[in-house]
Amino acid sequence: MNSLLEYIYICRPTHWLKNIFIVFGHAVALVLVLDMQVTPAIIGLAALSLIPACLVASANYVLNEILDAPFDAVHPTKRLRGIPAGKVKIPVCWGLMAGLLVVGLLLGWLWFNWAYVAALAALFVSGLLYNVPPARLKDRAFLDVIAESFNNPVRLWLGYYALVAPHHVPPLSVVLAWWFFGALLMTGKRYAEFRFINDTEVSGRYRKSFRVYTQRKLIIAMICYANLFCFCAGVAMAVYEEFNNLVLIFPVVVAAVGVYFHHAMREESAKLEPEELMQNKWIILATVVTVVLAAALLLTEANLAKQIGLLGPRVLELD
Repeated sequence: MNSLLEYIYICRPTHWLKNIFIVFGHAVALVLVLDMQVTPAIIGLAALSLIPACLVASANYVLNEILDAPFDAVHPTKRLRGIPAGKVKIPVCWGLMAGLLVVGLLLGWLWFNWAYVAALAALFVSGLLYNVPPARLKDRAFLDVIAESFNNPVRLWLGYYALVAPHHVPPLSVVLAWWFFGALLMTGKRYAEFRFINDTEVSGRYRKSFRVYTQRKLIIAMICYANLFCFCAGVAMAVYEEFNNLVLIFPVVVAAVGVYFHHAMREESAKLEPEELMQNKWIILATVVTVVLAAALLLTEANLAKQIGLLGPRVLELD
């Protein structure tokens, strides 16, 4: 039983929560293509779209566990994971990875269109480039964050193409904003991990990119990604009429980013695992408030557009 649990841990089901970012793709499709028409069929497709994504993501996590085992062995806490601790068999892990990938792609092909399957494939290829030599982008400073955060636009595409046909293309400004937002979060994770290890020699052996990183460089990178995110989000709000109302929550977005920075910089945060950084109640509250306000504004805009559409024919009849 314990052995089975170790194999489940390697799949990291607790990290499936990251696939909540797929919902952002659903939202973009609803706003720009589906006119905010939420039907039982749409809800069903949205729910199903999470399943293949979670399976392929777990295939990536298993691959990561296998290839990172020698490096995890020198980490203060990750050395207790299944592979570096010798609790699981590596050949079984390879088979588990292949099975998750095949089932995930098959379900994507059966349930959705080719664009969704292409996004699934991109999710796995991203994992290969991130983990497998000679590319192994996770060892390259700054490229590691760009590569890992690329999963954000991939998840956007998964959510988007689960609901709409492949000939619809999400706006570049929205895709880039989502990518830079992911880069901000991933850089914050690097910063927290760098401080958590708190030993230059050990951190360099654990992750080669940490031989280049310093706290100052990581802070500057976070500031740059935060500005790029805000810039691209602002472009999307200005260019696309459906997003115009969202300019009203921009101060809330900036405040949420400020909360993230404040918590990441605290001395207490240096004692936390990087994953714990995102579990802070104030970060969660700021995120929830931002999402709720954005949803309310988008629904208001959609309802107003419907009323104007209904009023138009009546005005013509009176004329």
